[in-house]
Amino acid sequence: MRKTIIARRYAKALIETGQETGTSKEIGRELRDISAIFSYHPELYAFLLNPMYKLEERIGLIENISKALKFSDIVKRFLSLIVKGRKTGLLQDICDAYCRMEDDAAGRIRASVESAADINDNIKTDIKERLEKMTGREVILTTGENRALIGGFVVRVGNVIFDGSIRTQLERVKTRLKEGAA
Repeated sequence: MRKTIIARRYAKALIETGQETGTSKEIGRELRDISAIFSYHPELYAFLLNPMYKLEERIGLIENISKALKFSDIVKRFLSLIVKGRKTGLLQDICDAYCRMEDDAAGRIRASVESAADINDNIKTDIKERLEKMTGREVILTTGENRALIGGFVVRVGNVIFDGSIRTQLERVKTRLKEGAA
């Protein structure tokens, strides 16, 4: 809980800085980029987290990544600040909080749909339109496949989950049968 509060404070400071300088979108893109790099190369993130390496070496890594990806001075300074302040472990939480705040400010919400099979574009559009109608916000929809669902789909919007999967329905039937047999 405490780390979430700290992450939100850092994200809020970045949002405010981005709004003051007109660089909110750029900051968001750069934060998503650094988050993706550390997701694809966890050894780099582990290096930053490891206090066995000198601070100068860890800052050097941040500078090299920032230079290679042409990050703005704001993001370069931010990344250096969290490494120096030993808050590197919060980076993903800060990036997530920033994206949520950025979406809130723009009237967007992110949703994901998981289905047993690939969903065609017409169904994606229909789901997106229904979610936009329900939430009153622009929906950024991502989709994924999960064969374990058997059929149907699971929709996640923020902290709300709509589970219309066959797997869940079968689990409910199983539970009812057990309760009836007891």
